[in-house]
Amino acid sequence: MKLSRISLAILPLLSLCSVQAAVYNVVEIGEVSEVKSTYASAINDAGSIVANGALSTNTSGNGNALGAFNFPLDLDVIDFENTAVTAVLTDEQIADAINGNIDANILSILLSVNPANQQIGYSLAYTTGIDGILENLPLRDVTQKRSNSEYLYDINNSGVAVGTASSPFTLESFTAEPTDTTPDPEEQDIWVPELPYRAGMVVRDGEIITTPPAYDELGGGYTVARSISNNGLIAGFGSSGMTDATKEAIEEACTGASTPVDLCLYNRAIAGSYQERGMVWQLQADGSIAEPEVLGFLGDKNTGVAYEGEGNNAVTYYSQANAVNDNGIAVGLSMYTDSDRIERYSSVDAIYRQAHASIFVDGQVLPIVDPKEWYFINAQSIGSNAIAINNNDIIVGYARKFINSAVRSKMFYHDYSSGQTRFVDGFFSSSTTLPKAINDSNQVVGQAEVILGGTTTRRGHGFIYDITADSFTDLNALIGCNSPYTVVDATDINNNGDILATALIMKERKDSLGEVIVDAQGNPLQEELAVTVKLQPVANGEPEDCSSEQTEYERKGGTAGFGWLMLSATLVWWRRRKV
Repeated sequence: MKLSRISLAILPLLSLCSVQAAVYNVVEIGEVSEVKSTYASAINDAGSIVANGALSTNTSGNGNALGAFNFPLDLDVIDFENTAVTAVLTDEQIADAINGNIDANILSILLSVNPANQQIGYSLAYTTGIDGILENLPLRDVTQKRSNSEYLYDINNSGVAVGTASSPFTLESFTAEPTDTTPDPEEQDIWVPELPYRAGMVVRDGEIITTPPAYDELGGGYTVARSISNNGLIAGFGSSGMTDATKEAIEEACTGASTPVDLCLYNRAIAGSYQERGMVWQLQADGSIAEPEVLGFLGDKNTGVAYEGEGNNAVTYYSQANAVNDNGIAVGLSMYTDSDRIERYSSVDAIYRQAHASIFVDGQVLPIVDPKEWYFINAQSIGSNAIAINNNDIIVGYARKFINSAVRSKMFYHDYSSGQTRFVDGFFSSSTTLPKAINDSNQVVGQAEVILGGTTTRRGHGFIYDITADSFTDLNALIGCNSPYTVVDATDINNNGDILATALIMKERKDSLGEVIVDAQGNPLQEELAVTVKLQPVANGEPEDCSSEQTEYERKGGTAGFGWLMLSATLVWWRRRKV
C-alpha cells in the first residue's frame, strides 16, 4: 500500500496525535465458518465487536450470489421431477440428492435454480465470544434456516448490542377460497413470513429483546434499532401510524381468501403501508424497553409542520434516528420541504422535498445544512444525513450535490454547542467521503474515494480524520507497505483509538460446502474476500514510506464501480432505505 502525495504532505501533522502517529497492527477477526465474507459494524471501549456476514447478494431469490457455506437447503420440499431440476441435474445426481447425498456441485446447482423458492436471507449477525473470535448470534432465525436477514449495528460499553432482523419464513399449506373462475382450488405450499416484517433487536446478557413500535396494527408494525448510548438510549425508527385510506385498503385485501393473511400483511408492509418516524427507546435497568419517544421532522421550511399539498404536491413526511449520545441528543434525517420552491420531479413540477440531516433534541427537530446548497434533484433520495454524535455533541454526516457532473457525498462535522458546520474535502474535492463514527477524542473514521494512479476508476478506502489536527489520512498508509490487507471501510473507532474496519485480502477459494478448491496441480485457488479487522495502534510507531510504489491519488474525475461494493451494499440494506 502506498502513501499518496496528499498523505505525504500531511505526515508532519501525524506527530500531533499518538494514535494517528502509530502504525496500526491489523488483527483479523472476521474469518468464520458460515460465510465467505464478514463486514465490520461496531467496537466498544472493552474491545467487544459486532459485525455481519454476507449470506447472499442476489435480490432475485436464488443462490447465484450465495456467500454461505453448507446452506440448509430443504430437500424435502423439492420436487425432483420438476423440469427446472431435471434440466440441470443428471439422473445420478437426482438420485443422490433424493438420498441426501449432496456434494458441493449439486448444492450449488440446486441453490442457483432454487426450485422450491426457498427463502434466502442476506445477512447473519456476529458478536465476539470470550476468546475474541466472531460467533454467529441468531436473532429471530432460531431454527437456523437462513431464510431472513439479521444485522447488528452497534454495541455500547456495557456490551449491549442493537440491530434489526427481518421475517423468518416457514412453508405452510394453504387452500384459497373457491371463486367463479376457480371453483375447486388446489392446496398449495406457500412460504409464509413471521410478523412483524422487521424488528429492532437488543441483545443484553444473552437475552434478545424487541424494540416496540409506536403503531402495530395490521401486521405488527416494525422497528429498526440503529445505535445505543452508554446509558441505554436506543436510536432508530419504526412504524408510527397508518392513513385511513391505507388501513381500509389493507382490511379489504388481506382477508385470507386468496393469500395467507400474514403474507398479505407482509407484502403491504414492505410496500410502505406504514408511516415512519425516528424513535428513541430507553433500555431499563430490569432489561425491559420503554415505549418509544416518537421524533418529528423538519417539515415545511424547518417549521416542523407538514405542508398539506395535494396531487403532485402531496408529501410523505418521515424521519429516522441514526445515533444518540449520553446527553440524549439524537441525530439522523427527516423530510424537509419548501412550499415556495418549485422543482422538476419525474417530468412534473412540484414543491421541493428532500430528506436532510436533522438534530432531535428537547422535542425539536433542527437542521444542519442549507438545502439550497446541498441537494440531489430526486425527491426519493437523501440530500444530507447525520450519521453519528459523540459525547462532546460533535455530529458527523454527509451532504450530497453535483460535483464534477456527478452526485457526490461530502463529509461534514457540526458542533451543536456553537452551531458551526464545516465540510471536509477528503482526499480531493470530488471524492465521495462518508463518515461512519466519531469517538470522544473527536476522531472520525469512514470511507472515502481514491483514484488509483494512471486510471479513472474510483475505489473506497478507509480513512481517519482528526478534527483537532485537521488531518485526513488513508488508513492503508498506516498499516505497512507490505500488508496483505486493503482497508476499504472503517466503521467505528473507540475511545482507545482501536478502529473496526472491513478489509480485502486474498484467501483460498472454497466451494459451497466450505472445502478448498484446487487446480489441476493441486494448488489452492485464490479469491479476494472481505473480512472484519481491528486496527490497533502501535505505541511510537512510524508510518512507512511507500513512495517507491506506484499507487497514488489523482485530482481528476473517475468512474465508480468496484465489485466488492455490491456485496457490502446488501449489508446496509436497512440503513439505506429511502436512498
